[in-house]
Amino acid sequence: MGIAAGILIVLMSIAHNVYGEKKQIPELKKLTSNPIMIGSLRIMIFQGGILLLAVGVVQVLTSAEVIELPGISVYFPVGLVLINFLTSLFIAAFIHREIFKITIPQFVIFTLIIILQILSICTE
Repeated sequence: MGIAAGILIVLMSIAHNVYGEKKQIPELKKLTSNPIMIGSLRIMIFQGGILLLAVGVVQVLTSAEVIELPGISVYFPVGLVLINFLTSLFIAAFIHREIFKITIPQFVIFTLIIILQILSICTE
């Protein structure tokens, strides 16, 4: 379960970066040529994507027993995914409701990831 969660997180990180670079950046460039705005968005896209990649790799490595997270650190991967998920859910549900419907597939995938992560912790 943990390896499946880790692989899904890695795939989501790739999708995050590719979607941001191929869809969001070009759309922003249509609206503005401001390099600060474009650069800021690019930084946010890649910060989120690379963080997900790191969490996914740690999830896979711990589940495969290549590395060990001692004590409370065993909860760090699921905690980081939960922070990401809850932040996105809150913004989509309460601040930018217009994007809530299009983010439902993402929320379903992240819910599955979180369930797999929790189950992998509980079965250790």
